[in-house]
This record gives sequence, C-alpha cells and structure tokens, in this order.
Amino acid sequence: MDEVSDDIIRFMDANKLTMATIGGHGYGAKVAAATAINNMDRFTGVIQYEGGPLEHKYYEAWQELEAYV
Repeated sequence: MDEVSDDIIRFMDANKLTMATIGGHGYGAKVAAATAINNMDRFTGVIQYEGGPLEHKYYEAWQELEAYV
C-alpha cells in the first residue's frame, strides 16, 4: 500500500498538484485513506466507497485524519 501511495504523490509532484481530494473504491479506498494519512498537508478530503478498516499501523493516524476532516 505504501508503494501505491508513493506513486500517487509522485504523480501529483510530476503534474504540479499541491492539493487534492482523493477517493477510491474497495482497495482503492484504503489506498486513498493511507495516502491522505501519510500526506495530510496535500489533501483536502478523502472519499471512500466500501473501504473497510485500514491496517492496524494506520489506526492512530486514521483517528487524527478523522478529527481533521
């Protein structure tokens, strides 16, 4: 998941996107949340469709993101 998240940030950098809202469905929803959690200064929101819980290592960061959003 971290590799996919890094790909998203590289895409944003290559296209000079400094802020975005990110979303996804299923596994993509988990990737969207993880990407936003690890790069909170780059995202204005997260849209999840059937994302389910994240891996445990993201739990504390998820609470922080939830409070922020």
